[in-house]
Amino acid sequence: MSENKTQISTNVIWRLAERFGAQGVSFVVSVVLARLIAPEVYGTIALITVLTNILNVFVQSGLSTAIIQKRDSDDLDMATVFTFNIVMSIVLYAILFAVSPLISDFYDKPDMTPVIRVMSVTILLGGINGIQQAYVSKRMQFKLFFKATIVGTIISAFIGIAMAYAGFGVWALVAQILSNQLMDTIILWCTIGWHPHIAFSFERFKPLYSFSWKVFVSNLIDTIYKNLRSLLIGKIYTESDLAFYNRGNHLPELVITNVNTSIQSVFFPAYASVSNDKVKLKELVRKSISSSTYIIFPCMAGLAAISNTLILVLYTDVWAAAVPYMWIACFSYAFWPMHTANLQVIQAMGRSDISLKLEIIKKTVTFICLIVSIRFGVLAVAMCAVPLAIFSLIVNAFPNRKLLDYSIKEQLVDIMPTIVMSLIMGACVVLTGLLPIPLIAKLFVQIIIGASVYILCSKLTHNSNYSYFKAKIKHIFSHKKNQEKK
Repeated sequence: MSENKTQISTNVIWRLAERFGAQGVSFVVSVVLARLIAPEVYGTIALITVLTNILNVFVQSGLSTAIIQKRDSDDLDMATVFTFNIVMSIVLYAILFAVSPLISDFYDKPDMTPVIRVMSVTILLGGINGIQQAYVSKRMQFKLFFKATIVGTIISAFIGIAMAYAGFGVWALVAQILSNQLMDTIILWCTIGWHPHIAFSFERFKPLYSFSWKVFVSNLIDTIYKNLRSLLIGKIYTESDLAFYNRGNHLPELVITNVNTSIQSVFFPAYASVSNDKVKLKELVRKSISSSTYIIFPCMAGLAAISNTLILVLYTDVWAAAVPYMWIACFSYAFWPMHTANLQVIQAMGRSDISLKLEIIKKTVTFICLIVSIRFGVLAVAMCAVPLAIFSLIVNAFPNRKLLDYSIKEQLVDIMPTIVMSLIMGACVVLTGLLPIPLIAKLFVQIIIGASVYILCSKLTHNSNYSYFKAKIKHIFSHKKNQEKK
């Protein structure tokens, strides 16, 4: 078990390094592009991204999760999933290509048609990239993700910024997105030492599909719901309203997606490997929730506290209307690590049926709230996300009270020290924001104060997560130095 813990912690660090490195570059690029490209252009890209996100769920169909969950998956399983993904991606791309004029007419934007057709090439790339990611995750070789993502992100950054400066507008964003995924796919193809090939076995597909269809429906419901807000806002209100809503969500979502995805993508195959041992499984889930919330909570509290200063410094007052959306997003995203950990452990135990039932319950309630709130404006839609996040957390955690003997009460007790430290840190940052100093200086001081207060609180309380991450980072750097000496 100790060897397994070491492997998990090392891969968590690599995954975090990959996501933060890539998104750090992407963040800088987004700041530059936001100053060069009008908000309504971002609204157009947001609408198209919604469509491609939904169709990519069909491409994956939960089969990548099934590959990771299956203990003895082999090359034929991989080839079967790859073949299915490729065929599905081609069919879906052809359909979207054909109906793109209808989508453009629906939003009364005829210029969207060529953009949809080009940007939806990401669906074809997803057919290849999905099985690559499953292969790497299954073997817990997350260092490869770091190399592929960093290189792809840097190359796409140069392409996006260069085209924006040249006045290509919306096509600069399209080129950045496409080149990023293309480079990621190419680099993984060249580095993982395994290449997918066309082969299909109905005998292998049946048990994989038996597990994956429930995951697929759950993911589809979740993806449609998460993107339905953007679809409705883009249709009922203006593209600028959608752009402000998405910009306010962008930074909190960027942090939560990358930290949470990094940690949970490493822990899920670990869950699956000990799914028959509830004691070890519960220990892993507790570690996952504890470590991820230790990073996420201060990030969300800090972002909320500096939101006004941050938006004005990075994007200028043109984007000031995004500030309240950022506040709301920080609070609604804070508990995501607990959401995903509870759902993933259920799937790792082979109970995708429970996962599907939970999604139906949650999304029925949230869909009703969305339909009611959309009548009262975009801000009302955003505000509904906070109580719905709490409701979803309770629903997700409920089955694990019996499956794992790990109740929501016990989970909250485990993360309470992190919540308290984050609130203290957030309060200090808000007070620092009252200083009558220039915006850039204020932002810098707020970040320094926030990080210092949180680290100080961690040291004073002898927080185990602080010691854990500190030790693992030291281990990785010392190991790298020893290798360089050799």
